[in-house]
Amino acid sequence: MLRQYQIRNISQLHQWVISYNNDKLRVNQTTRKRVKKMGRKVTFDVKKQIVRWTIEHNNNYKAAAEKYDISYQRVYSWVRKYRVNNDWEVLKDNRGRNKGKEPTNELERLRKRVHELESRDRERELQIAFAKKLVEIRNREVKRPDDIKRFKK
Repeated sequence: MLRQYQIRNISQLHQWVISYNNDKLRVNQTTRKRVKKMGRKVTFDVKKQIVRWTIEHNNNYKAAAEKYDISYQRVYSWVRKYRVNNDWEVLKDNRGRNKGKEPTNELERLRKRVHELESRDRERELQIAFAKKLVEIRNREVKRPDDIKRFKK
């Protein structure tokens, strides 16, 4: 058995057994968990280039992922989005960039104006309520004249 596994002598085997029993020797160290890495940021022009390259190479998603150092799933989703809509605009990532959008028609403009007025009214009501509460708290702290007379006696 020592020859079969190319072990030099029995003492080497004993050392391995001792190390294994002391939890210092691991049997399967090759099976490690793969840590998912964050994908790199890709611009719109690079996305277009990747999709074109993938389509020209018979939808070889794996090769595109390796060539451009991104995940297979991202390449696949970009190609699929492009194929469904047949428009490059679907590859743009517009998350968080819609706040400055101006209303396009009269109805949207009026709705926006109503919303602004309602929020301004709410702000005024809060300021009035705060001012009333502040006056009430200040009035509690002021001693009344009959209270002062009682303390002087």
